[in-house]
Amino acid sequence: MQKTISKLQGLRLISQIAFLILMPELFTLIFNQLKKLYSMILKGNFDVVLVWPQLLAMVTIFIITIILGRFFCGWLCTFGAINDFIYIISKEVFKTKFKVDEKLDSVLKYLKYVILLFIIVVIWTSGSTSFDSYSPWDAFAMVDNASGAIAEYTGGFILLALIAIGAVFIERFFCRYLCPLGAVFTILSKARILKINKLRDKCGPCRICTNNCSMGIKLYQTDKVSSGECINCFKCIEVCPRKNTKVNILGEDVSPLLPGAIAIAAFTGVNALGGVMNDGMANHSSNNTAASSSNVNKSEQKKYKDGIYTGVGKGKNPDLKVAVTIKDDKITNVEIVSNNETKGKEALSTIPSKIVDIQSTDVDVVSGATMTSKGIMEAVNKALSQAEINASSTADNQGKYKDGTYNGIGQGKSPDLKVAVTVKDDKITNVEIVSNNETKGKEALNTIPNKIVETQTISVDVVSGATMTSKGIMMAVNDALSQAIKNN
Repeated sequence: MQKTISKLQGLRLISQIAFLILMPELFTLIFNQLKKLYSMILKGNFDVVLVWPQLLAMVTIFIITIILGRFFCGWLCTFGAINDFIYIISKEVFKTKFKVDEKLDSVLKYLKYVILLFIIVVIWTSGSTSFDSYSPWDAFAMVDNASGAIAEYTGGFILLALIAIGAVFIERFFCRYLCPLGAVFTILSKARILKINKLRDKCGPCRICTNNCSMGIKLYQTDKVSSGECINCFKCIEVCPRKNTKVNILGEDVSPLLPGAIAIAAFTGVNALGGVMNDGMANHSSNNTAASSSNVNKSEQKKYKDGIYTGVGKGKNPDLKVAVTIKDDKITNVEIVSNNETKGKEALSTIPSKIVDIQSTDVDVVSGATMTSKGIMEAVNKALSQAEINASSTADNQGKYKDGTYNGIGQGKSPDLKVAVTVKDDKITNVEIVSNNETKGKEALNTIPNKIVETQTISVDVVSGATMTSKGIMMAVNDALSQAIKNN
């Protein structure tokens, strides 16, 4: 039996490490898909045929959770794995001994439901972006670029640090008390068919199972573990000196290796299938857009020239290249030509189709892949700027701006950031920093003006570490352009 349990914990450890390396963004992927589903239902535009391949990872995990329990939390989740590793290291190296009072532990577990409700009502329903910088999972996704991202996600990195500190003293600190996705899984797993049986009349007074439970479940009080808090780590099976704990499915005792292997195989298999289907659906969406564009009123003023245009943006890494196809003044396809992104796979697969669907680069970023999402948008904007029809070349186009040089003032970290914007033939041809009182943010002063000229919009990515200076320049340019607008 001990050999079997050893294999079990070995399989779980391998699974945690594999998903930590290969799919570190899995938590944010599932949570973002839940947000997507909620938003579509809220707006009344849920189309199961078009979107279900994009929600396949979430649906698969939900089904596994409903049937077998929270294998995602115990075996696949990066946040859970890191909480485990931090606690194990602190326990072995620093010999930390901290035990939460059972009553307090039970009360604190309700906190994750409060956090979930707050996210749904205050952030998702209202569409507020005020808390974007406080996302610990977005901050975690940018840990390998922390020096550049910490200014933009200061709140997120602070929360991430607090979670890590909590994990030093309390096993699965984040999972027990703070995880909003864990709150969802706790509810979904209530009716699972997999149970852990532990007959109390065969137990001694040791309470070893309870003391070793990752989630602090009071196992000594029950004959069958039905709590939604259980993450199927099966440590209670490993430590029981009487071998009194058994995994049971529909009344039959089974090896704990079986459901673990099924859960991992089911998710990886369906996730691979989803990748293939996403590609197919993206092509289908492009074809539909191209077909519908043939009905565009020919007398309507066209903004773009037909053709394929390339653009390059910067995500977590530079040289994110896209190819944008324009037909009948519509974006009919956005293709990722090449990229150096180490994370953000969901952004690479979904942002292009979102841009095609709504015919705009103003789409929601993918949680946990913010920089990759913005890099794609930047690259598409650059491609579109090449496709724009020159205002002066169209006889009936009166243009939006008057030619000339206009001054504007904005506020960065300090007030009185002044720019001069030159407009010619309805294009921004130059943006010059006239004067400023910025003590930092030199990179923003050097690069933001060029980005605005290249993309022909003030909606450009801020420079990490110089957010306020970047936004001050955009404010000043917008102020200048408001003076250049023609009065029709």
